[in-house]
Amino acid sequence: MKRPAWHAVTLAVSIIGCGSETHAPKPAEVGALPAGIAARVADEDIATELVASVAVAQGISPAAARERLVSDALFAVHARTVLAGTGFAAAAERSAVARALSEQIRSEAQAKGPPTDAEVDEVTELRWLDFARPAMVRTSHVVVLDDAPTKAAKTRRVAERMREAAVGISDPDEFEKKTKAVDREGLEIKVEHLPPVAADGRIGDPRQPPGAEVQRFEVAYAQAANAVAEVPGLTGLVETSYGIHVILVLERVPEKRVPLEDRRLIMTREIVDRRARKQHQSILETVNKSTPVMIDRGANELLGLVQVGK
Repeated sequence: MKRPAWHAVTLAVSIIGCGSETHAPKPAEVGALPAGIAARVADEDIATELVASVAVAQGISPAAARERLVSDALFAVHARTVLAGTGFAAAAERSAVARALSEQIRSEAQAKGPPTDAEVDEVTELRWLDFARPAMVRTSHVVVLDDAPTKAAKTRRVAERMREAAVGISDPDEFEKKTKAVDREGLEIKVEHLPPVAADGRIGDPRQPPGAEVQRFEVAYAQAANAVAEVPGLTGLVETSYGIHVILVLERVPEKRVPLEDRRLIMTREIVDRRARKQHQSILETVNKSTPVMIDRGANELLGLVQVGK
């Protein structure tokens, strides 16, 4: 069975891309080949479909594309001879095959058409800050730590003192200074200046790049902070699993909603990439189950001696 000239795709593109005008000599023999085969170099078959693809991609005639593919195949024959035993030729061919398959996977991902509603919703959920952000509030808080289901009377007493000390304050640094100055009766407290939080607990800062995962505060904290009528302003005492909080609401962040069709257009490239990555990962998982992989136990020591960069 003849091997497809995958490496020829890469070589043809690279040679043409460098402005080379090298053309293959005319074949020594002209004769009949199997259907779908435009040329044969040694044991390499060059498919008619491949010739057509290169011609279209490079904007040249099919005859010129065939000549360049033949030239690349001849060069590859020489390269395999010269590089025999070094491993470089095999590595280059593996890379070319992998790149060709990656390009095919991406083409198939694009061929599936525009992003579906479900795909748009999936990306929207991950990038909700950019596309479907509810109203949020930015807060500072002090918490008297107490993880018991029923908070101690002393915990509540200290928290009430801290709230009294924070009344009328709108500056987060002053809030921290005043609450830390309160007699805590030996209890542990924590003061934090936090990113915006939505009423459902999701946190995120529109001014910062989104994280890989959606993070959340406890709903009791989030709902109490978003319920403050005037900003800046204080909540009452708020209980969570961490203790009792006093929350200073510093700023409201308005909601942002992008219509579905606008999101579909904006997300097209990202969704095609996601389709391709899923297919790529699926192939790797399938092949990994059936293909043995062995790593030499002494290789790490040798690789550690390789100088990378300066």
